[in-house]
Amino acid sequence: MTEWHALTDVEIVELVSRLRSLDWSWRLDDAERLASAMGWTVVTARGNWVMLDSGFGAGSAKLTGRDGQVGEIEVQVASDDEAEPGQTRDAFAGMVAALSGAFGEPTARIPGAVPEIRWAGAETTLVLRDPGTTLELFLMANSWLADHDETVDLEEQGLL
Repeated sequence: MTEWHALTDVEIVELVSRLRSLDWSWRLDDAERLASAMGWTVVTARGNWVMLDSGFGAGSAKLTGRDGQVGEIEVQVASDDEAEPGQTRDAFAGMVAALSGAFGEPTARIPGAVPEIRWAGAETTLVLRDPGTTLELFLMANSWLADHDETVDLEEQGLL
């Protein structure tokens, strides 16, 4: 069992500010440079993903891509294997409020079993997701997110 840990309002805004201001290649083979800039550690790299430790433990951050190009940066921002649903829900609501205060109103709110909130930018979109026992923050290339959304739509239609 792990103990509940969540970023504070200040920490989540700082993390997003740093991610959005990064000037790097978005190449998987440049993961060490990203990790160094963020104060993270590369745990392992395989094919189209790189596992990192962002401070929540091994695997608490991940780069995923294809053909050597990163499509998304994923970071755990709250975690506990045995978290109560209200605990993650409250942390999610607090982070949404903090991020909205810092970066403006979300551009999309997607309800459901795994709710997510999005802040779209010119080239990337910030996504905060609540799958239940953890909260996940993604910075996704807009083309990657469009492919993701298309796949979800096809799955919901039963076509995949």
